[in-house]
Amino acid sequence: MDISISGSLEGDLGIEKMINNLKEIDGKAVEGGIFGGFEQKKAIWQEYGTSRGIPSRPFLRNALYENESRFASFILPYLQNVLEGGSADGVFDALGPFMAMSIQRSIASGGFAALAPSTIKKKGHSKPLLDTGAMYGAVTWKKV
Repeated sequence: MDISISGSLEGDLGIEKMINNLKEIDGKAVEGGIFGGFEQKKAIWQEYGTSRGIPSRPFLRNALYENESRFASFILPYLQNVLEGGSADGVFDALGPFMAMSIQRSIASGGFAALAPSTIKKKGHSKPLLDTGAMYGAVTWKKV
């Protein structure tokens, strides 16, 4: 006994449009962090430490490592929207602020090397990375 099934698909399935929509995203990226000025310098000193006694307090790397899978899950509905003809900018406009918030959350959560007693006395508290709030407030994102 032989059973055979045959058939064909005709017409536009929308695959070409989906591919073209995804090409709008290809080669583009979004970055979160602190870009330019003295706050960027302070962020680098804190992230990697210095030879002058500032220990490494990796708030940027922590934000990436702790949220990498969250970022991927977060953008899935936005990618689906692009496949359906939505704006590619929507992916970046959603992910960028989410990344910046994740970095700020990393700063606020602490868990970094303790401040020196002299620094605590000067600042009036023992929270690393939080002094004037300028570095925290400088966290932003950009499309690249």
